[in-house]
Amino acid sequence: MTEAGILFVVVLVSCAGLLAGRKVHTTSDFLTGGGRASTLLTTGAFVGTLLGSQCTLGTAQLAFTFGLSAWWFTLGTGLGCLFLGMFYALRLRHSGHTTQFQIIASEYGSLSEKAGAILCTTGTFISVLAQVTACIGFIMALYPSVNALTASALTMIFMCLYIVMGGTWGAGMAGIVKASLLYVSCMACLVIVLVNGGGFPGAEDLLCSGQLGQALTHEEFSARYLSMSARGVLKDYGSCVSLILGILSTQTYMQFIQSARGDREARRSLFAAFVLVPPVGIAGVFVGLFMREHYILQAEVNALLSAGLPVPNLPIIANTIQVFPMFIVNHAAPAFAGIMLGTLLVTVISGSSGLLLGISAILTEDIFPVRTHKLFFSRMMIILTLIVASVIANVFPAQAINDLGFLSMSLRASVVFMPLTCALWLKGRVNKRCVLASIILAPLCAIVSVVLRLPVEPLIVGMGVSVVCCLLGLS
Repeated sequence: MTEAGILFVVVLVSCAGLLAGRKVHTTSDFLTGGGRASTLLTTGAFVGTLLGSQCTLGTAQLAFTFGLSAWWFTLGTGLGCLFLGMFYALRLRHSGHTTQFQIIASEYGSLSEKAGAILCTTGTFISVLAQVTACIGFIMALYPSVNALTASALTMIFMCLYIVMGGTWGAGMAGIVKASLLYVSCMACLVIVLVNGGGFPGAEDLLCSGQLGQALTHEEFSARYLSMSARGVLKDYGSCVSLILGILSTQTYMQFIQSARGDREARRSLFAAFVLVPPVGIAGVFVGLFMREHYILQAEVNALLSAGLPVPNLPIIANTIQVFPMFIVNHAAPAFAGIMLGTLLVTVISGSSGLLLGISAILTEDIFPVRTHKLFFSRMMIILTLIVASVIANVFPAQAINDLGFLSMSLRASVVFMPLTCALWLKGRVNKRCVLASIILAPLCAIVSVVLRLPVEPLIVGMGVSVVCCLLGLS
């Protein structure tokens, strides 16, 4: 029953992506839907891309360790859509360009375009890598007999079916189906948590009892699991800012804005995404806390055994990435569990696919401008990027998905936000050399802050450098 449910969802969403391919006849159809998409279709594209593994698997994973502060990813993502709709959508639509870097190039020259496009693509690729890694791990968790190579091949096939044929149309049509299934699944998860009890009180009893080797006081539990700044004020609130600016700085969302058939449809779809995205994170938080109450990590078991302490009689999970799928497998009815797991799988696939569309546009419009057979090369760039991500994912060390997501958003914002903002609002007033310095130095400083493990979001460092560079060039 479970396998049938998974297959049903994957086939349903893949068919939507393949049917969308019938609407794609030109590069414009592929990259921006030919500017003919309705509010519903554009909303599907936004929500389908935004609600990836970081908003579902990653939120439950982070909530298992830090509780309520895991909500920042979906909350910040929703706020990013709000600001994009309020301040940037219309200027981007009326710019006359396909990519953000074409806007930057029109004001600050081709060198800024090339440098920014390469660095931004790298930042976006990090997020794609996180999604591909999550998808491979998810498939292997569902089917332990499947090896990493087979899981990688299946990941590539699913993502190609989702986006390669239909482009923006595929992202929209499949996104509508996926978002509907995801909302039903998340509401079902909340019901399961409420019916089975637990949540915050149950997790508090476990962690304050000392069963996991070191008892937390009730004050320590509240500071860690009931606080929106459990990882530190600068870290968590900085993460929210990085998400907002990252949304404003992502090429994929500019393409979705341009796909709308009118200004009103574009803005309405962004405001709809602002409303629809954050509630999914709430479900992830409650799932994470429920699992914290009822399960124990293998690493915790090893630590207790090494210390000669008794191991509580709780089911064991190998690592935190399995929190959400294990919840569904063990606590949902088998028939419905298959649909929910299939929805999670499609969620991971769709989040990466939308970003791949943005990478394809930057590669074929900014880095390697293609004049002929552009539709063919746009699709080939997606496939090539997927191959590279799959190869790296098989040798990439396990890491929290949301950590990579936050880093990706920080790099994108450090590269794009200030130069794009200056190009849209301060035409002719900022020195192009200072803008080029901002594009190069800001992401490098953000990366250095990660390497040095500074107790602050890399975005704060990168944006600080970017703002200083642009202000120095302001006349």
